[in-house]
Amino acid sequence: MNMLLRFFIMVSLLKQQQKQQSTGQLSLETVTAPTLRHYRILPHDMGFRNHLPNYRYLSFIELNITQWLLACCHQKKIKSLRWIIAMQEMVYLKEVKFLDKMSVNSQVVGWDNKYIYFTHRFFVKNQLMAVGMTKVVLVNKQGACPPSELNMIGEQFTNVVTTWNTHQNAVKSTLSS
Repeated sequence: MNMLLRFFIMVSLLKQQQKQQSTGQLSLETVTAPTLRHYRILPHDMGFRNHLPNYRYLSFIELNITQWLLACCHQKKIKSLRWIIAMQEMVYLKEVKFLDKMSVNSQVVGWDNKYIYFTHRFFVKNQLMAVGMTKVVLVNKQGACPPSELNMIGEQFTNVVTTWNTHQNAVKSTLSS
């Protein structure tokens, strides 16, 4: 319930802010600019082991990606673009505890003709607590649409994205054997 409330508040604030900034153009710098949000870890965020449970990290990632997509769509004046997770991975380094103020920094690190790749870094007091990667596909009313919809032309990868895709393909190949 809390994440739903956070989502609606975030969307409302973004719409107010974006009414003042609409240009109709979407630059590559805008698309790849980091999305930074801050969260206070409250009782409903906690797991039974007295720290932030794994699934809550994914909720914070969803809020950041949604903020990024809303900002891009607003700049480009697109109304009905959504996203779906195709793959996600997390590395947990330290526990995030009750009442910690956590910052989540999400950034586009690559794309191809179908997917957009993000990295996510979770900080408490400037200390890295977790790192995540997400692969998403954009969707509109007609179905999947390419990242070129947001001026992301061709393919752009980092070594991390290439290695991650290689690992994913290896995992998939073991399932079909």
